[in-house]
Amino acid sequence: MNIHPAPRRPTFAIFDTHPVMRMGLAILLRKNFEEAEIVESNNIRDYDQNAGRPEPDLVIYVLHADFEEEGYPSISEIRRKYSGSQVIVYGPEIQPEVIIDYFKKGVNGYLSKYADISEMLICIRSVMGGKRYLGAEHMAVIFEYLIASHTPQRRWDLLTRRQKEVADYLVQGMSTSSIAEKTGLHLSTISTFKAAIFAKLGIDNVLALKEILGMNEN
Repeated sequence: MNIHPAPRRPTFAIFDTHPVMRMGLAILLRKNFEEAEIVESNNIRDYDQNAGRPEPDLVIYVLHADFEEEGYPSISEIRRKYSGSQVIVYGPEIQPEVIIDYFKKGVNGYLSKYADISEMLICIRSVMGGKRYLGAEHMAVIFEYLIASHTPQRRWDLLTRRQKEVADYLVQGMSTSSIAEKTGLHLSTISTFKAAIFAKLGIDNVLALKEILGMNEN
């Protein structure tokens, strides 16, 4: 008779240096995620003291105003140590550029401590379902930040070095055959470059190309 081993319970690790707050969060998780093993830890070293403990399926990384205290891990350290874990940052209100940086470093979700309990549960379920999570309020803030800080790319910068070279020859009045002879490229290659230049810049004639080149030089 084949006896199949029971499936491993998912492990949720809470990294928080404040014991009372950590305990409160653990109680909430145990109540709503009965299938999971909830582990309370100060940091990575504390979690790893139990040699048989698996890599957590979820790390809830709690930040406080003093989160830079000695021994507390960074997002990068958590990602290096637990590359297969989902990571949620749960912390104070921070600047939008910091939240963006967290996601660049591999965070799967960010939740403010001012969020209500229902949003915490939604965040965890979304992240454990393979999605990224950021609350609607923070999405709006980051969207406004990106709009305010966005610098439009000049159309000229869309071209490759070789395309810029061909464009320069075109505005000088050179024909495609003359450009091919000067550059040592096939005529068909120059024609392809010309078509790509016009497509990238959204134009259909050399006069418009001259205008763009003039704007670039100003």
